[in-house]
Amino acid sequence: MTTRKGRQTRERLLHAAQGLFRKKGYQGTSMREIAQAVGLREASLYYYAPGGKEQLFVEVVSQELATYREGILQAIGQASPQLEAQLRSVAVWLLSQPPPPLFRLFETDAQFLSPSHREALYTRLAEDLYRPLAILFRNAQIRGEIRAVDPIFLATQFLSTLIGLHHARSANLFLQDDDALITTLLDGLLHGLAPPPPDATDTTPSSA
Repeated sequence: MTTRKGRQTRERLLHAAQGLFRKKGYQGTSMREIAQAVGLREASLYYYAPGGKEQLFVEVVSQELATYREGILQAIGQASPQLEAQLRSVAVWLLSQPPPPLFRLFETDAQFLSPSHREALYTRLAEDLYRPLAILFRNAQIRGEIRAVDPIFLATQFLSTLIGLHHARSANLFLQDDDALITTLLDGLLHGLAPPPPDATDTTPSSA
């Protein structure tokens, strides 16, 4: 009973910390505020999180990364084994989620963490978000679908553009629906932005 109650309290603690970190960031959130959100004394928090606010932050971000990894892998598994279909499935899933605060948290708050925790979170970011996408691009290269470009670079480009689309869409910068936005993104990524070459069968003489 005590163990179950302890797990429930810890889950409430992480949920409260997550909400405060999202709203106020790492530096703007205090242990006192987290304690008040779950109805505990501040000193009692250290029973559940001996490492204090930094430990809570690392656990919250790690949980969010794991959630995104699971969603990305499920989206990939539901698509046919062609790169464009897989990327489209991932894009549809990501755009269906709330705007991810992860990048803002990394950019603004990681500097306040200890070097070991900061390095651990960057490793998790690479493994949970970029690696599954990089594997898609690498496998597509092996199948001959795309030319050889650094898969990590391609994964970064794809994910970063999607995050940007997410926020731009929330600001009503686009009139297109999600399907049209994803189609435009994939067309530019997979086929480039240069105009198609002239039709080789076109015999119309060029003007002098």
